Amino acid sequence: AKAVVPVREQLDSDCVNSIRFLAVDAINKSKSGHPGAPMGQAPIGYVLYAEELKYNPADPQWVNRDRFVLSSGHGCMLQYSLLHLAGYDSVSIEDIKQFRQWGSKTPGHPENFVTAGIEATTGPLGM
Repeated sequence: AKAVVPVREQLDSDCVNSIRFLAVDAINKSKSGHPGAPMGQAPIGYVLYAEELKYNPADPQWVNRDRFVLSSGHGCMLQYSLLHLAGYDSVSIEDIKQFRQWGSKTPGHPENFVTAGIEATTGPLGM
């Protein structure tokens, strides 16, 4: 007999998998980056954005927002996936398709002056 999965649990699982595969697809398309961090950190990212953080995608500079700082360089597709799925205009699906491409809003090491929703710049490799 097939086990019955509660609706909420299935929804949570679908959301986490959406984060994971959005990240993995972008990494694969760019032929650059590391899928390990987004794959492993997707559940905690989901819980933070779905249940804990105060943020407003329509006003990324809202003074009372919580700040999500991720300093994992090549694992940043987790952050871009979360921002996109949370509704930030600054990370469209087209931006994700341009992950790690020259001049994109989704560089391999996030820049807070390039992409709204990125709270801190940790700099490119070697800085």
